[in-house]
Amino acid sequence: MSSIRITAVPPGFAPEYIREQWVGVTIPMPSAQELAEYPVSDMRIGSENLEGYLVFREKAIEALMEAGKKEAALFWDGLLLGKYLQFRKDGCEVVD
Repeated sequence: MSSIRITAVPPGFAPEYIREQWVGVTIPMPSAQELAEYPVSDMRIGSENLEGYLVFREKAIEALMEAGKKEAALFWDGLLLGKYLQFRKDGCEVVD
């Protein structure tokens, strides 16, 4: 299973100090089968990360916690968002 490692502060609505905490975090990407089982809704917040990598929000929050970035994990866990988060391709690297 492939993952992404966040290499640059992603754009978005969250405060910058929260977005900065993504840098260095590795998040597993969903498989094609998982994407088929849980279709992506049309609801999006902003367009800064369109055409980026999709990850399960729950897995991203777990990755923040494992990286010791509890404040950011609690921020994202407390929002009523969909099942996925999306990160721009130019701010990530794919790792196996």
